[in-house]
Amino acid sequence: MICLGINQSQGDHTSFIKHSELGGVTMLLVYVDDIIVTGDDEEERQLLAQHLANEFEIKPLRKIEVFSRN
Repeated sequence: MICLGINQSQGDHTSFIKHSELGGVTMLLVYVDDIIVTGDDEEERQLLAQHLANEFEIKPLRKIEVFSRN
């Protein structure tokens, strides 16, 4: 993630965030064996997804069905 300019959150070490030069935000959230890639910068999300696919065997990304924080 460091090579892509994505920084680990100090408050939650399973969250990674990148701010673009134009003010966009991209986040990668890790929970056990699931990863959520979200943000308002479509190009950056696609770049991150491609990087993950090159490094790891992953299933295709899909929309989140349920996201809850208890």
